[in-house]
Amino acid sequence: MRRFSEEYCRVIGVLLLTFVIIILFSTPSMILAKSVTTIGAELSHGASGETFVRAKLDFGSNEHMRAFPRKIGNWRDKEYSAAARLAKVLHADVLLMRAYSNPRYYQPVFFLIVQSNNRSSFHPPIVCYPALGYKIEETGRVQIPVRNRSWVEEPLFTKPVNKTRIASSRMITAKKLIVTKESPRGDVTERRVVLYFYVKEKPLSNKITMVRVSALAPIQGSYNGTLNMTREFMGETIPCMFELQKEESPIFFTLFSSCSGKVAIVLILLLPILVIFYPSIHNGLLKSKLRNRKVPP
Repeated sequence: MRRFSEEYCRVIGVLLLTFVIIILFSTPSMILAKSVTTIGAELSHGASGETFVRAKLDFGSNEHMRAFPRKIGNWRDKEYSAAARLAKVLHADVLLMRAYSNPRYYQPVFFLIVQSNNRSSFHPPIVCYPALGYKIEETGRVQIPVRNRSWVEEPLFTKPVNKTRIASSRMITAKKLIVTKESPRGDVTERRVVLYFYVKEKPLSNKITMVRVSALAPIQGSYNGTLNMTREFMGETIPCMFELQKEESPIFFTLFSSCSGKVAIVLILLLPILVIFYPSIHNGLLKSKLRNRKVPP
């Protein structure tokens, strides 16, 4: 029974030590953040080009979608009457669809946020557009510049003297589609630039959220003007939806930078070590006590 008690004590001590090490080498936001979300061009988790963010709105709430800003910089919106029909086509549970216009451009951009609770039945753009009669002319990836500095969050517990200057622009990876629609005679009657990315939460979640921006492009020739317009607009919408954390130092290095922090580290590590070696210390004390009893006065 004593042997079992000793082994049990060592196991608890090792588990405590492992837990303490994990905590010490974690960042404050990993422990305190309510939720961590990634955005990226691919639907699968862990794909290249993902960005860790915090969502500023609930994509599963129709109320949050209706409250989405109707004015973003110089862009003003207009809702679509076809939103309900599109929600049915996309198998969406929550959907926001608007057209935003800017005095600098002669045509609007079409903005879509869609969420479905059924990943298997959701239609991504590369499937949805051909189903609607479009032909995919080109696919690829683009970098979306986010120049709004207010969306970058300072690290938790960072001293003002240690805060670094935030870059004026960050890049988010999005998927690009160039799609066309033809007449029965084979003439191209419509051409669109489509940019989109996915919002990913828990790896095992069946929920899927997509953010898409599209605009009409010239039927022939370069579409670069339309591409730049959609990239600009998407970059302005991202700070309305997300906030991005800067890199943080692990708690260990934050504590180690001060004398009191070093003392705290020693005390925190000492507890599980004492638990691990408690049986040896206890047995040693017992043997010493027995030896002292055997010594004649």
